[in-house]
Amino acid sequence: MNKIKGLIIKDLLQLKSYKKTLIVFIFVFVATSIAQENSRNLLTVMLTLGLGMFSIATFSYDEMAKADKYILTLPLTKKEVVLGKYLLVIISTILGSILGVIASSILELVTAGEQPNFLELIELAIGSIFGIGIVESIQVPFIYKYGAEKGRIQIFIAIAVVAFFLGGIVWLGEKYGFNLLDSLMVDAVFKVIPIILLVATAIIYFISYKISYRLYKKKEM
Repeated sequence: MNKIKGLIIKDLLQLKSYKKTLIVFIFVFVATSIAQENSRNLLTVMLTLGLGMFSIATFSYDEMAKADKYILTLPLTKKEVVLGKYLLVIISTILGSILGVIASSILELVTAGEQPNFLELIELAIGSIFGIGIVESIQVPFIYKYGAEKGRIQIFIAIAVVAFFLGGIVWLGEKYGFNLLDSLMVDAVFKVIPIILLVATAIIYFISYKISYRLYKKKEM
């Protein structure tokens, strides 16, 4: 575990250069949430998304520095290297959701003088973790397969296809009098059974990790 901890610390040190970008990112969405009353809870979603995706930048650093060649000369297995990346991504995403709930709560108290609805914010955070978990679980294997730069292009294409597909379903539903977004199924998933979302997210990450490890195991360094 100490070896994996060392890999995570190495990645966190790499992300120090993103500190200013992250501050600007947070400032923009705090300002937007203050300006638009209905967007206060959006901060929870965006911080979960932002911190989760910022951790993906470590792949680009490693690729540019050809860090894997050096890392694998250390007493580390490829399984530990991949596990370290996934733990960083998951920890960053969870941290983003916690900060998002706290920030949204403070914003609600300061700007509206109202008691924040913690249950709603936690449910929103869990839904955000699930959503970004799907994206990250697709993106990381693509990066291991095609590299950081090509993998980024591939994931954009994949997300666009998924978004187009889901958008088409919603459009057809509305056209024929069935609004999928107002259905009981969506309401149940995101509001009634958040535990199922967390379990589903864990399963998605686990499957993604297994795929990434197999790809990385076969990769020539």
